[in-house]
Amino acid sequence: MFLPWLAGLVLLLPGRFQEPAPGARGKNDVTISRVELEATLLERHGHSEHGRELLDLFLKSRLLDSLATQRNLQVKDAEVTKKLDELERKSRAAGQTLADEVQRRNLSTAQFREFIRLALVQERLTRAALDIPARTEVTGDQQEIWIQQEIATRGQELFPPARGLAGPLLRCGEITITRAEFAAFLRERLGRETVKESAWHLLLVKVIEQRMPDLSPEARARAFDQELERRRAKHALEFPQITFEQRLGATGRTLDTLRTDPSVAIAALSRLWVDRTAGPEGVRAAYEAERELFEARHGEALRASMLFLVAGRFVNKLVPRTFDDAERELRKLAESCRDQETFVAHVAKHSEDPGSKKFGGDLGFVTRGEARVPAGIREALFGVLDQGATIPPRGLLVGPVRLDSGVALLWAVARRPSPSWEEMSERVHEELRRRFLEDLMPMDSVELLDAKE
Repeated sequence: MFLPWLAGLVLLLPGRFQEPAPGARGKNDVTISRVELEATLLERHGHSEHGRELLDLFLKSRLLDSLATQRNLQVKDAEVTKKLDELERKSRAAGQTLADEVQRRNLSTAQFREFIRLALVQERLTRAALDIPARTEVTGDQQEIWIQQEIATRGQELFPPARGLAGPLLRCGEITITRAEFAAFLRERLGRETVKESAWHLLLVKVIEQRMPDLSPEARARAFDQELERRRAKHALEFPQITFEQRLGATGRTLDTLRTDPSVAIAALSRLWVDRTAGPEGVRAAYEAERELFEARHGEALRASMLFLVAGRFVNKLVPRTFDDAERELRKLAESCRDQETFVAHVAKHSEDPGSKKFGGDLGFVTRGEARVPAGIREALFGVLDQGATIPPRGLLVGPVRLDSGVALLWAVARRPSPSWEEMSERVHEELRRRFLEDLMPMDSVELLDAKE
């Protein structure tokens, strides 16, 4: 685990000491520029809760540098080395290796030394401002209170969300953080997978548009409007208590920035591609050709709950009972299961599967091909149904069912028939869109490039 007293320092590393944020390359050597990538990261994350936390850290690093310059405060290399040695000793005492942790977070030696220097700057500025004696420790709380007072004295002006990298993002006294500066910082601090996802989306938009060179601006805009309306309608069903715009605002987005987000372009244009190349007849033909697959994924479903006991062939420190013992325990519990309420009570008391237990054992609706549910459970549930059994209003007990790591007792409560063609056709359309995108630009083909490449 990364030491708490070190984690905060890592986040304070100023963006100007990072290597320039590169662009990305995907399948068939399609590339996007660094500017495109950073602009998307800023629009997606710059005004989010996490983005604002990072902006606060970036501001503090800039303020520390500014104050150090104004007060002619310098931290020598030897002092940084001494602090590093101290941190190394603390790491080893905690059973950790400082170098391994720094490497795991993709930091260079120069970058790590820089945030150590800043930490020493903050400590000394705090000591001087609060008149703390030289031999008295300066606590983390004291340092945070001091720097927050410095920020409050100057005041902050956060500029509203906008498009592109031009212009200021935040002003605090003599310090102005530009959109371009913070976008570069975001690229280094959001995490590789987050950055890679945005790069993948941008690459996808590029190759989709290459596939449709004849697409008129009017048709493109119409496809985007339709996609936004679909998202608005879905939002209204899921969150009727707030407006679509309010939900966007809570994440630092606006309709304007959402319209330019590559995820909207991907959804709108891939749908248009399938409509153009397949049409209703092609969607129906795809379903008929793979009926078993689509029915397994989206067809008939059973809603069930699960009570799970860990078991194995032999008892050991990690396995408290054998399969036979677990089956006996569950059969005994089954004798008292009169209804769903009783079953849920047994789940709360006995189940050893944390994931389902917190939902009262509820697995939701399970289809024959539901990948998130073990095959043994699906086979047991639909095996009963295929034998002609019906689910009474109080529910139906199924099992015990032996699985790889234990034994499950199931309670089926409802059956949902295969959906109408209107609904199923949308699922088929969705699968055709997924295959189209995967063929164009698999995510595992995306590579974040070094600036020197």
